[in-house]
Amino acid sequence: MESHWSGRKCTPAITVPPVPQVSLASPGAFPSPPQCPGSEFIWGLDDILASYPLSIHTRKSRRDPGYSLLSIDVVKSTLRVRSPKCCQFPAAVGKGCTSCTALEPCIEAVRNWALQPFGKKPSTRLSFDQLDQKLVAVQKQLKNEQLKKADHFKSLKRARKRVKSHQEFFDLISTNIIPGLYRLLAHAKTAGWSIEKTIEMALKALRGEHHPRNYTDFEKDLAILIYELGGGAALYALNKAPIMLPSRHAIADIRRSHSLRITVGDVEILEIMENIEMLFRNTPVGEQGRVLITLSQDEVAGDGRLCYLPDTDEIGGLCEHAMAELESLKMGSDLTSVKAAAKAIREDRVHVGKEFSVAAFARQAESDYGAKPALLMPTCKKSGWKFGAKNLQKLLQAWKLSPYGAAMHGDVKSIASDGDGGRRAAMYLICMHHKLNKDDDPELWELLRDLVGLNLFTGDDGLTQLYDPKHMDKRWCKLLCSKEGILINDVVINKTLITGWLERMTGHDWSDESIHALLNPKDPQDVPRAIKLLCLVAELRMAIDSTEFTPAELKTYRALCLLGEIFDAMLEPFINPTLSLSEQLISLVKFAHLICAMYIKHESAFISPQLYGDLQCMVKNVIFTIAHSKILNPYLKVFLCLLGDNVLETLFGRTRMIGGHSPNSAIDEFRQRVGSAMRMDEIFRKYPWLERRARRLNMVRSRDVDHLTPDVFEGDLTGASCDILACHKAGIAAAKAILETHGCDIDFDAQFAPEDCDLMRPKGGKYPGVSKEVDRSMPDDSGPVEDGDSSQPSDVAEILKFVAETALRTEKAARDADVAARPEGHSIWIKIDDDERKTVHKKSILRTVMDPTFDIDSAKSHDRLLRIRCFSVGGDHFDRAAAKLHSNINDEHLLKLHGLFATLVAFDTSRVALAVLQCTLIKITNKHPTYLDSAPVAEIALAGTQYEVAGQVLSLVPFTSSPDVLDWAWTTNFIEFDSVKAKQAAADSVARMRHLTVAVNGRLVLPLAPTDLRQASVEEILNVTVSDSATPPEKTWVFSNTQMEKMRSTLLEHAQEEEVRLKIPVYGPIRKGRYPYEATISDGDTQNDISYCLPSVQAPSPKDSHRKCRICSKNVAAQDRQNHVGTHILRSMSGVQEDELVSPVASNYPCGFCGQSMINGGCTIGIRSGNKASSTCSEAYEFAIKSALTSSAAHPCTNAPIRCILCQDVQWKYNMEEHLRDRHPKWELTKSRSDREAFAAMFCIPELECRSLGAAVRVSPPSPGQSEHSDAPVATAVGDSRGQKRPSVSPAGTPRISRVLKISPPGADGRRVVTIGFKIPSSISEPHTTSGPDVFT
Repeated sequence: MESHWSGRKCTPAITVPPVPQVSLASPGAFPSPPQCPGSEFIWGLDDILASYPLSIHTRKSRRDPGYSLLSIDVVKSTLRVRSPKCCQFPAAVGKGCTSCTALEPCIEAVRNWALQPFGKKPSTRLSFDQLDQKLVAVQKQLKNEQLKKADHFKSLKRARKRVKSHQEFFDLISTNIIPGLYRLLAHAKTAGWSIEKTIEMALKALRGEHHPRNYTDFEKDLAILIYELGGGAALYALNKAPIMLPSRHAIADIRRSHSLRITVGDVEILEIMENIEMLFRNTPVGEQGRVLITLSQDEVAGDGRLCYLPDTDEIGGLCEHAMAELESLKMGSDLTSVKAAAKAIREDRVHVGKEFSVAAFARQAESDYGAKPALLMPTCKKSGWKFGAKNLQKLLQAWKLSPYGAAMHGDVKSIASDGDGGRRAAMYLICMHHKLNKDDDPELWELLRDLVGLNLFTGDDGLTQLYDPKHMDKRWCKLLCSKEGILINDVVINKTLITGWLERMTGHDWSDESIHALLNPKDPQDVPRAIKLLCLVAELRMAIDSTEFTPAELKTYRALCLLGEIFDAMLEPFINPTLSLSEQLISLVKFAHLICAMYIKHESAFISPQLYGDLQCMVKNVIFTIAHSKILNPYLKVFLCLLGDNVLETLFGRTRMIGGHSPNSAIDEFRQRVGSAMRMDEIFRKYPWLERRARRLNMVRSRDVDHLTPDVFEGDLTGASCDILACHKAGIAAAKAILETHGCDIDFDAQFAPEDCDLMRPKGGKYPGVSKEVDRSMPDDSGPVEDGDSSQPSDVAEILKFVAETALRTEKAARDADVAARPEGHSIWIKIDDDERKTVHKKSILRTVMDPTFDIDSAKSHDRLLRIRCFSVGGDHFDRAAAKLHSNINDEHLLKLHGLFATLVAFDTSRVALAVLQCTLIKITNKHPTYLDSAPVAEIALAGTQYEVAGQVLSLVPFTSSPDVLDWAWTTNFIEFDSVKAKQAAADSVARMRHLTVAVNGRLVLPLAPTDLRQASVEEILNVTVSDSATPPEKTWVFSNTQMEKMRSTLLEHAQEEEVRLKIPVYGPIRKGRYPYEATISDGDTQNDISYCLPSVQAPSPKDSHRKCRICSKNVAAQDRQNHVGTHILRSMSGVQEDELVSPVASNYPCGFCGQSMINGGCTIGIRSGNKASSTCSEAYEFAIKSALTSSAAHPCTNAPIRCILCQDVQWKYNMEEHLRDRHPKWELTKSRSDREAFAAMFCIPELECRSLGAAVRVSPPSPGQSEHSDAPVATAVGDSRGQKRPSVSPAGTPRISRVLKISPPGADGRRVVTIGFKIPSSISEPHTTSGPDVFT
């Protein structure tokens, strides 16, 4: 009703009567009521006049209450009202009508209205009380507004003051550099400082009186990063700078969190577990949970210093033999241990480790995949593979036992290395001692059992080995850039040949320098360079048009295409980020089968056995890793870029970068650097934008990629997406298709049918990976190859059955006993004087006692300093003149690579025949052999030529193009020769480099001019002969019989000279091919036999090639030349005159082969791979230096090449004293005593040798370190080191009398008589006489 009343407007027709004037004194003042008196209602509120809203009855009111007010009884507090619908007739006497009496709801609505607060109601409908309340409220509001206005004035005043203060603060910080300003403001907000307080503290900070130290985690991490990268000086500068980073002391506790345990002596499981806990305890597992783990091991170079480890009181830096050779490695309280260590180093029983062996665990995950080292150990690398196998077992067992290892992060499924020969045998033992079967691991067996050719031998829990793919790339390039090259599909591919083919590639702006830098790197560890070279070889398949190639070029090009397929299949999975895991696996399986086919055909002539085994291990590991991932979590991604020890190499790079100009360090400093590297890794993981990424990772060109990271790969790499069996079959099919295209049809199913045949041992038997052969894919300084026969070592069972729990209990007991023996701990000081009053720090004692100038030096362990630190001086020098030497000569006057030449070859040891060869190498044999891609025809065969040409002998077959014309066609194959020692041709089908390559002296080379050569299509000769090649090329070489006759007659004329005849290369039986060139022509009833054998030419004997000595003109066998000429040289050195000499021995640096001087462009001497002598002398021959340096009854002369330790020059042993006198007159002052003695012993001439060769001797004074009563006297030749070298004038300018010795031939009793006389210069005026010669025996 109220809402109804309040919403209804007044009706204009209804006239509201005016409120009557009420007089309380005269009740009769009211007008006479109408006939209907209206109805009276009780108001019910106090003071009806004050509470009733009389204004609702005025005209200004816009709301009609629904009745008219007739009167108000103040006393009774009643209202008399009339309804607008009043009928004017009362219902009863004194009562209103029905309409009037029904107005109670309207009265109630007005009453409720009066009871409500005034709120926002209009004043025209308010009662007096409501108006009064509203007035009070308005007055109060007015007062509040007035107070608020006063407050606003005050606030404005305060605001103006604050603005002024803020302006002052802004002026302060804009005109001054406040140290730690942002840190000061952060503290001001936290502490609630006023602006005045903030200004005050800022001024104090400006004056240096306040240092805000509320460092954030980011600031602490940044300070650590600055300290690790820039050192203490950089952090000190930034601590004093306005940025005010934390000081070194503020971050000291954080930096101690990664202080690893250093292994001293034997490897302990307890130490490994402590390192695992330290590094993996706070490593987040991530959403993926447990993942696959890789154990990587490698060595990094140190500086060969010992150090004191104060936390364990031990001597750090000794090799792994120290524990067995020394009673204790602890310094203790006296000098006993230090002296014992020094003595052991002197006696070469213990070595100072020049390298540090580091083993690290790494997670194969998308994040936090960095290597975390658990083993730091100095090593001399002389412990053998068994020691390495034991250490691998300890590492694996420690990871299993540690609660922060396998239980938290996952099992180790791979062991990775860089291909080190000493570690390979150990890895084969640990990772291949158990064949996978259904009972051990049914899930893994089910995934891999149907893969043809896959080697199923693993370690415990399916453990496999892996060699880093980047190292494989570098080793491929080492073979490709070597002089010997790679033999693939019967074609030799070497550095010189590759150079010519790269120049033919279109789309590349090659320069001589760029090609030379690619094939002769100054840094052999340059991985992007290696990948670029391999990619370019792969690109040759599509970058060259072969339509204009000669048959020889076409044969080589197809071999290069096959090699390119191999490289492409190997590289794409690692450098192409768009490939899926299935595509990567197909490519690698194809690669494995391609190299398997080539290794079956050529074995080590293709690639070294060790490289082949390592490559197959890599592919095998990829397959097993995918299978393990599918079992563990099918949705885990498999990143091939994380396979291998790349993460460990990255750690090494950071540790060496931290060292700055001193990348090598002692073991304690290396530990600090490793900790720094680990901290940096954590910081970069938290703040990746702080790390400067290598520019080579921009993925602009994939061939320039070195260290790819998981985040750049885009394909589907989950294990669930890869069907291993289907991918394996697809890879085999792709390999077969490529091999069939290149004429190599092989049935892999039949090849791997025997139980002991698979990809890792394609011919069964012993694994090629553990071959004892020299690995020619490794650098020359890679050290000896360990005995790889790990199948039946005597203590293999002990290594494989190693129980870690027992060893751990023993180690804990020993540590507890050590702690109990020294409860007070140990001191870092030692009292050294008799009264024990002078104390010296143990670090100082160790540094002083082990000072190398005190003759305490270790035997040199295999060190890679030259390869790692001094790579800038590596590589071959690029001679621009040599590159353009023959650029102005027409091609028809040059013999080029792939060109043809004729020569004579002796086979079956005694038969000589004509041979046509395809050129594969041209070399100038001088002091520094030069390899060329061409040589002038007119110079090659000149007398005294220094050219040596190598090639492959063409297999020619006769055919008649017409009834009277006989021609010879090349079958596209090459002749294979066996060695001279072979009695008959070998039964195996393996074609090696030595079987296919023939090296010929330039005197026997007859180049064939390109204009005289004829090419013919295969179709022209197919009707008369069938090519030996399964896929013959479109064209081949054809030689007329007239040409062949001309070649034979020309070479026969050259061979009439004895010197030329002796240069004919001699080989054994024919292994494969049509040789010698023979044909039978039928002319009616007669048959004419044509043969290009030369029976009139006697083949030189490979063992008895006698030549005349240039000094005495006697015939000397080749193997005796060094001994014979050395006799002449030693006698000349001692001043012994020999009778009937044709030519005297040179007085300056005589050559050990000919006796002539080696200076001014004379003969040269060097040491080639295999420790064999190499010389440019025409009388030179190869011999083993080690055996030549040992005097024997048959060969007493020890004159052999040795290397100077000062300048690395190679000199003959008898010339080394002269070399030292000329080049290093004070060399004794530059070397330690042990080095001097060792070097002097190398060129010392024993007394027995002098007497055996007829040279006078004298016992020299004792050398440093040799006592006067030594039983091994050192003898040197009597007289000047060169009898005729020194002038006959003394330093004062006076004539000098020289002594002359003459020795007679041995008598019947074997005794010689030596006569001593004096040679008097003619410039002496008065004759000098002697009392007669002394004669002695």
